[in-house]
Amino acid sequence: MKLDPVLLNMACSWSMKSYRDSNKDAIKIESKWTSTTVYIAKRKSIDIIAFRGTGQKLDILTDLNIIPVPYAGRLCHGGFALAHKSVWKKVKEHIDPKKRTLICGHSLGGALAELSASMLNGKHENINLVTFGKPNVFFKGFKRPMNLDNQISCVQGSDLIARIPRLCYGPSKSQTMLYFSNDGANVVNPTKPYRKIDRGGLKDRITDHMMEGYKENLKEFLEEQE
Repeated sequence: MKLDPVLLNMACSWSMKSYRDSNKDAIKIESKWTSTTVYIAKRKSIDIIAFRGTGQKLDILTDLNIIPVPYAGRLCHGGFALAHKSVWKKVKEHIDPKKRTLICGHSLGGALAELSASMLNGKHENINLVTFGKPNVFFKGFKRPMNLDNQISCVQGSDLIARIPRLCYGPSKSQTMLYFSNDGANVVNPTKPYRKIDRGGLKDRITDHMMEGYKENLKEFLEEQE
């Protein structure tokens, strides 16, 4: 499968920029009561919506609230739903349904990006979702796929966050997984047995969840595709 390098690089860049206190070339939206932060960058050919990942104490409480609630048309992680709802009304004001849109984020930011894509699914024809180290957002039993232009989830081999919560939750059925394995291979849509063998007896590493690591592995993957 050929993945769009421009889209992936743009998503990676803005997922990193989302951790900054400010970006002069983007609109900043934040909620003080959930600490949720999102940047919206409007370009000539595309709009970018980049959600910040876990960075504040309130974000940790959001991550831990795994009680499912109905939101975005399905049962999903309660903490993520609350965080998303706290900014979504303002974010929607900047979305142009006629323009190509990239929604991206790392960690918690990836979860909020996926909720945004789910909200727009079927209402917006030009949605692209790219996430890095995104935790599971939706209940496993909900099988309705999202119909997006692109839905790419980047996962590093020993990134624990990209596999939790496990009980009752699971990844989207319609996503394309770009997997950066522990043995140095980069695989699109690897099987569960492959990922299990790749992890083997290795311990989960917090460094495998860092955005800097995703940036380096993505760079290597795209160089292989040239």
